[in-house]
Amino acid sequence: MGTFSKSLAALGGFIASDFETINYIKHHSRSLIFSASITPASAATVLAALEIVKNEPERIKHLWDITWYALENFKRLGFDTGVSQTPIIPLYIRDNMKTLRLTKYLLDEGVFVNPVVSPAVSKDNTLIRFSLMATHTKEQVDFALEKFEKAGKKLRII
Repeated sequence: MGTFSKSLAALGGFIASDFETINYIKHHSRSLIFSASITPASAATVLAALEIVKNEPERIKHLWDITWYALENFKRLGFDTGVSQTPIIPLYIRDNMKTLRLTKYLLDEGVFVNPVVSPAVSKDNTLIRFSLMATHTKEQVDFALEKFEKAGKKLRII
């Protein structure tokens, strides 16, 4: 089972299996009863993204370089990133209101992040998702880090 919604910039997902298993899932899984197949545009997006991944490996290297850079700096600033080792970096805030305030503050300062608050997670595990792409620059990450530091101190998160 996989998804196309983050790393391949599309919507939808898939399950790869034998005919009997797929048939069983289609007819016995309540969540699939009203679902539709992936759109042709989403399928084309995934194929194009896979071509880029295959033909431009320097993008993957850059993504990992910028990911390690951001992770190191978030930790240096005092943010809790858990055990993350992905380009979608969780920044644990562990407070619903502070998570929402941080999200709003950052948006007002030009940094878009996704909050994850209860009931999606327990109120003690709320977080911000800091999502990186291969097209982000070090300068953009530095800009975001500066805004996170300022907001983190203001909201007494760090």
